[in-house]
Amino acid sequence: GNDLVLLGSDSGRMVKFNEDEIRVMGRTASGVRGISLDGSKCICSEIVTEDDTILLVTEKGYGKQTKVSEYRQTRRGSKGVKAMNITDKNGSLVSVKIVQDNQELVIMTNSGMTMRMPLDQISLLGRVTQGLRLINLKDNQKVSTISLVEKEEVSESIEEELNTLSENVSNENTIIEEKETE
Repeated sequence: GNDLVLLGSDSGRMVKFNEDEIRVMGRTASGVRGISLDGSKCICSEIVTEDDTILLVTEKGYGKQTKVSEYRQTRRGSKGVKAMNITDKNGSLVSVKIVQDNQELVIMTNSGMTMRMPLDQISLLGRVTQGLRLINLKDNQKVSTISLVEKEEVSESIEEELNTLSENVSNENTIIEEKETE
């Protein structure tokens, strides 16, 4: 096949290899090693192409978008390449997802806080960077998971209603200001 397999660990390392490196096996087979973890956990597995863009998010609310083509293709079972600079400031990697233009990011924390943001607010950064703060967290809060949802388009009628309401509020404020100066 022409597709690539992308596996990532919470330690910020990622392996990218061709799908042909995994041989066909029976149902009861135990499979083959995809990534050498060295004590970390595997947090993602995606089928990608070189043209795709991925989103990486850490437990302390940092994230970035990166092109898949920036990651060197490795062999199956290796430690992989550094996908994100993991420090005490940004915490370990929580999730890696393939993104499309018509999506928004939803971030959920361990305390139940949820935040939605457009993907165009998240910078496209290089492979070995820490990322930018996506969400402000309290002391013991951590990002537990993320989800990508379709962008909701605001219809023209709703937009017109919002404009009319804001004009009415502006007019009322002007009238109130005039009365106060009399």
